[in-house]
Amino acid sequence: MVVNFKAPTVRKARAACTNRSQAQRWALRGTLLALALVAGCASRPAPLMRIETLEDVGWRIAERPCETPDRVERKPQPNVHDPKVTDEVIETHCTGWVATVYVANATQPPKLLPVGVQLTSKHPLLPEGLQVGTPATKVLAQLGTPTARDPAALAYRMGVDRPDGDMLRFIVSRDKVTAIEWAWYID
Repeated sequence: MVVNFKAPTVRKARAACTNRSQAQRWALRGTLLALALVAGCASRPAPLMRIETLEDVGWRIAERPCETPDRVERKPQPNVHDPKVTDEVIETHCTGWVATVYVANATQPPKLLPVGVQLTSKHPLLPEGLQVGTPATKVLAQLGTPTARDPAALAYRMGVDRPDGDMLRFIVSRDKVTAIEWAWYID
């Protein structure tokens, strides 16, 4: 009679190998899933242009809209914090854009605060891919997904810690930018 002492050892070895292979397979699946998730996140391109850079452009336009305006409208505005002080809203109309500033006369010297800028034509301070007439897809490629909901525009908040009134909007019609608006909240 021949006794096979290797059989139980081989079975244990195969079971261990099978269990290890199964564990390795699960580890491999987990690793592949993690890589797929990382690749998915990494495949979203970072915006090429920062909103802060565009906000600076808006400020510069508001502070000095154009050399020879078509017209300038000045409106007195009662100061909400001090009824003895009258501030002023100045709206400067240039060919292709309008800039509105609030002059706070409660401080000395008076403080100039941009309220809004609206462009309806190209402006030399803006990069070529972010001009009036640009396809909406180019704006999305430059700035990424809008950060605010607006059915008529690609809207971006100018800072996460700022009120909803601080906004940069690309008004879109038929997949083309027809106007660009900056709006700042003034208290």
